[in-house]
Amino acid sequence: MNDRMRTRGRSAIYSMAGIYFLYTAYQLFKDRALNTGSDYVLFLVIAAAFLLLGIGFVGFGLYSMNKIRRADRKALEDRKALEEQDRGEAN
Repeated sequence: MNDRMRTRGRSAIYSMAGIYFLYTAYQLFKDRALNTGSDYVLFLVIAAAFLLLGIGFVGFGLYSMNKIRRADRKALEDRKALEEQDRGEAN
């Protein structure tokens, strides 16, 4: 497996992990009424941490996917420009 495919896979895994963190934060927040006292505050803090981690992972995954897509698009444009230049020189 080449480096580009490995990087794309990592980006997808980061996004999926972020979605899982968001889901876990939602579940913790949804069940907050079952806890009382200091457990209530602890669960809210943990839910907030999971929410922030989830947003960060999803954001980083999408950012890195976009970065790879831009690099691929630029490489394709450069390749097409070189092919056109070679055709122009051959004529």
